[in-house]
Amino acid sequence: MMPALDGFAFAQVEKAAMKTTGISCGMCAAVSEVYLRQLPGIDKIKISLSQEAIMVSYKPGAAFQPKQLHEALKKTDVGIVQLQIGARGRIEDQGERRFFVAGNDKFAVITTPNGATIPANTPLTIEGILNDRAQPMELKILTFKAAK
Repeated sequence: MMPALDGFAFAQVEKAAMKTTGISCGMCAAVSEVYLRQLPGIDKIKISLSQEAIMVSYKPGAAFQPKQLHEALKKTDVGIVQLQIGARGRIEDQGERRFFVAGNDKFAVITTPNGATIPANTPLTIEGILNDRAQPMELKILTFKAAK
């Protein structure tokens, strides 16, 4: 179980929205859903054929593993073009770099919305675009708000 962050339960990635290629038929969607359901921690899956998009939500305390998402979808020749996440966590400053920490996941923050200063060590909910091919993973935060 993830530790609470100042009363902020379950700091973690809660959902992942994926723009995809190759998920344009009902059979592709059905088989993709079967493979995604086999991944640990997945709670809900929504697939939009018209938008070629997939949304997964995670169970509380579940680990976020984007590599597994890529591998599950690759089995049906579905590719992920863009990965956007919704998460609870906090910003940590480490030297000149800022990181968003959500449970066991740590993302390098590459930009902030409208140049806004995001407070460090404050519980936040964020939406952002993830570059999961970078090491560490890079997160472009689109929106954030202080958690209540």
